[in-house]
Amino acid sequence: MEQVTPHRVHIAQATDWKDAVVTLLEPRSPYRPWRYGAVEAQEGDSVAFVLNTDPPSVLTELARVRADGPPEAATFDHQLFQPNLLKLSILAEVLDVEPDLADSWRFDGHDAVKLDLTLTERCLGGAPDSRFGHNSMAAARQLLRFCGRCDGCEQGIDLSSPDARDRVFVHTVDLEPEQVRSDAVDWPAVLCRECTDRVGDATFLDYKFGLYPPCPECDARRTRATFYGMPIDFANIPPWIHAGGCCVSAEEWHCDVCYHQW
Repeated sequence: MEQVTPHRVHIAQATDWKDAVVTLLEPRSPYRPWRYGAVEAQEGDSVAFVLNTDPPSVLTELARVRADGPPEAATFDHQLFQPNLLKLSILAEVLDVEPDLADSWRFDGHDAVKLDLTLTERCLGGAPDSRFGHNSMAAARQLLRFCGRCDGCEQGIDLSSPDARDRVFVHTVDLEPEQVRSDAVDWPAVLCRECTDRVGDATFLDYKFGLYPPCPECDARRTRATFYGMPIDFANIPPWIHAGGCCVSAEEWHCDVCYHQW
């Protein structure tokens, strides 16, 4: 009879949440922000990443150890795409353990499967309102959605450089109930240093719309750039983007005030 290897999940605990997110997004990063238990990992084991945010959180994507060695040899089965974070206290409650999971460092058998399933069930979260607020967990959620370019000037930011932590910044925003997108006065964003300095104490949306052309009909500075196609995540389309539908036309811009398109 073929022997079945018990499922095991190792815990990797971040020493700095921002450096940790950078390494999750960019495997070539020189940062080493993770702490592990003393037990050696084996091929096929999973690794859960715990961030020292406020409140503490855990990445809902598990990595997998590809060969015998330390947990840092773990890689993801696919490229991370806007992953979600779960409050560590919620996971601890489901597993019926103390909130400081890192003290356990490893979960075996039934507990490991339960941990895996709990994270998988919440993998597709990440609604916009979860990224509002000024705590570090909201900032980490926003940074995890970083697509390689500044949300302001749309220039690339290299996360593989030793000074990446000083190149990328998160603009955090208070949550305004029922105004998550349509009437939002501000929006969380990932910015380069130059755009961060230019935004200052102003709202990011005012800054972003200021980079776009004013409406030729009403002169309003609430122009949205139009994209065509079927969005797979409509709720997360930022306020400066207009979904133009599947029928492509010549219009590139949409005014949010008078609805003129050109």
